[in-house]
Amino acid sequence: MRNKYIFLIFIFTLLFFPAQSMAQQRILYIDSYHEGYEWSDGVTEEIQSVLRGEDVLLKIHRMDTKRNGSEAFKKNAGLAAKSVIEDFNPHIVIASDDNASKYLIKPYYKDSSLPFVFCGVNHSGKAYGYPYKNATGMVEVSPIAKLIYSLKHFRRTEKVALLIGDSLTDHKDAESYAEVINLRFDQFYVKDFEEWKNQYVQIQNSYDILLIGNNASVAGWNSNEAISLVMSQTKIPTGCDLDFMTPFAFLGYTKVAQEQGRWAAETALKILISGTPVSQIPIAKNKDGNLIVNLKVAKAAGIKVPKSFLRKAVRVIE
Repeated sequence: MRNKYIFLIFIFTLLFFPAQSMAQQRILYIDSYHEGYEWSDGVTEEIQSVLRGEDVLLKIHRMDTKRNGSEAFKKNAGLAAKSVIEDFNPHIVIASDDNASKYLIKPYYKDSSLPFVFCGVNHSGKAYGYPYKNATGMVEVSPIAKLIYSLKHFRRTEKVALLIGDSLTDHKDAESYAEVINLRFDQFYVKDFEEWKNQYVQIQNSYDILLIGNNASVAGWNSNEAISLVMSQTKIPTGCDLDFMTPFAFLGYTKVAQEQGRWAAETALKILISGTPVSQIPIAKNKDGNLIVNLKVAKAAGIKVPKSFLRKAVRVIE
């Protein structure tokens, strides 16, 4: 009789209280941007690589807010992502870049029971009130100080200009740079490619160094035309902190998207498999950086690069 009761209790438990460990873990990855955007692709590929071979079901949803910048679209994208969460019912959500935090996590899931791991959030996460009891992540900080230090080898740095797009992220980037660069630092925000070209040419005659920001929000961008302009007009050392902008700059000291994706995926597994509480995982900052030298732009600008400097580079563009 005792064995019969034990058997009935076992069956009841299976039917009404299925063990979490017996169910495949569902992970939802929400990308603020779109497939084909190089930064997002790097984050996505690393998340997939880390989770490959794990007993998890990964679903990817893209908000596409880089190509669609209106406030109405972004708010609707947040609501659409919320619907995906409700339909998929994930055990944990990984969310990359700022707009997922601004339009989804903060308004709908702050301090909720659903755990979130964010990555690629610019600078500190303070704009969204992080950390939450249910959210931790890796913020994205620029190695701009290292870039300026490298550029100082080739030109005085009394007057620095930044040429960048005009999105929320672009303005946050510029604010972050200004906190680090203790120099005269002028920002030029442009909405389209024609503005970008005009400002690029004007800056060459008025500044010591030009920092080239993200081109993703610059409407009508044409990479081939931009390279042609740079090769014909560059006069001063130029630098960038994004790998995909190095074709248009002399030096790059770049952030590594894969570092963000790897940390986020490994942290999600730590929470799911090891049971580590989200609140016990502190917000991290990226540490990796790559020095890239574009000798084509250096030659066009008349800049001589010592071999000792080239040996420090992770990649040389010839």
